[in-house]
Amino acid sequence: MKNNIEELLNKYFEGETTCEEERQLRRFFAKGLVPEHLEVYRPMFAFLGKRRKPFRYYLTYSLGAVAATFLLTIGVSNVYRHLSPSVSSYVVIDGKQYTDAALVREQAKAAFHNVSFSEEDVFVTLFE
Repeated sequence: MKNNIEELLNKYFEGETTCEEERQLRRFFAKGLVPEHLEVYRPMFAFLGKRRKPFRYYLTYSLGAVAATFLLTIGVSNVYRHLSPSVSSYVVIDGKQYTDAALVREQAKAAFHNVSFSEEDVFVTLFE
């Protein structure tokens, strides 16, 4: 067995091994009974022989990421909706709120008309 493994190692470093022979090397170094003079190769074959994570592992973390993104999106949209200012215009007349745009425009014009001054009023006020 020892000579067989050494022959496989030589073939491996020459690039002449088959996939089955490489699996045999990985299995040999994965076992605990490795001769001391071959111990230097154990880390290399242990690294190459690492198993891939199962599909369930990736599926679990992918679904978790999707759920977290979904919840974050819902949370941000709710916060934005509550903090965004109201887009409708309104006017308060005698304690009542009116949102009709025509009424708001009419009330604004009336308010500006009530506070407007003529040129004569402006000069009188400036030179008093």
